[in-house]
Amino acid sequence: MTGIVGIYQRWPTREACIGHLENVRWGERPLCPYCGAEKIARHRELTRDDRWQCQRCLKSFSVTVGTIFHKSHIDLQRWFLLISLMLTAKKGLSSMQAARTLEMRQPTVWSMMHRVRRALADGGQLLRGLVEMDETYVGGKPRGRNRRSDDPPGGQGVSTKEPVAGAVERKGRVKMRAISRNAMTSPDMDALVKSMIDPKASVLHTDEYPGYARVNRFMPHRTISHSQQFVADDLFNPVYGRSHTNSIESVWAIVKRAIYGQYHHVSRRYLPLYLDEITYRFNRRAEKKPSIDGILHLAVKPQSG
Repeated sequence: MTGIVGIYQRWPTREACIGHLENVRWGERPLCPYCGAEKIARHRELTRDDRWQCQRCLKSFSVTVGTIFHKSHIDLQRWFLLISLMLTAKKGLSSMQAARTLEMRQPTVWSMMHRVRRALADGGQLLRGLVEMDETYVGGKPRGRNRRSDDPPGGQGVSTKEPVAGAVERKGRVKMRAISRNAMTSPDMDALVKSMIDPKASVLHTDEYPGYARVNRFMPHRTISHSQQFVADDLFNPVYGRSHTNSIESVWAIVKRAIYGQYHHVSRRYLPLYLDEITYRFNRRAEKKPSIDGILHLAVKPQSG
């Protein structure tokens, strides 16, 4: 149940939101977020019933301390609504659209959405099996031929797009990472492959980009020449699968539809956050009814910064 109507039916009041968040974070064992003590109790001297008192460090706290909801003046019901909108928007959700739906200011919603995206960061589990890897460029567009006085420096025709590397298991999970234009050499790509893929349990499929030239030194590696064909068949298909990168190309189609069709502009600084959001939705695409509780479990983990 993740739709807007479902949110109101399941959590009609602020107290219901607080109670559910406490259950998601602590279950039946509430802990002090400051010292980890179990000896805590409801703060009786306050009229609000969401405050707790630790009897070890004597600090007062609520369930939102240390989470993405900490020090936010926005009520939890609107947070839950925003998470639901982001979860069910297959091609992404712009902050302008979310602000209109929630009847809030766009800068506030934009900040809230980035807090949610930070909670969706990749957990680190490496990809396995038949894996495809590729690179693409997203973001800005190539400059025009005619130079204008307000053009940024760099010469005519220079692209302001940012490179992104991605790897996907066939019919499985995806990982994506924003990379630097100056970090796409063979040693760089070797390190990137090892950070995304388990070399001992995978077969890597790529195009003929020279950066992958040394990958076969530490794992099985198959290439496809797109100038000749898009799918290659040979005697090794039963073991290593057909050679192609169609799966990762499908991922790039989703990424670009989100960026160009919804977000419209994504800066280098925040590009990793948008990629984390797209990755989270893609990896749960098989769920018929994705649960908001999955994001809430990530949202109540202690946040840094």
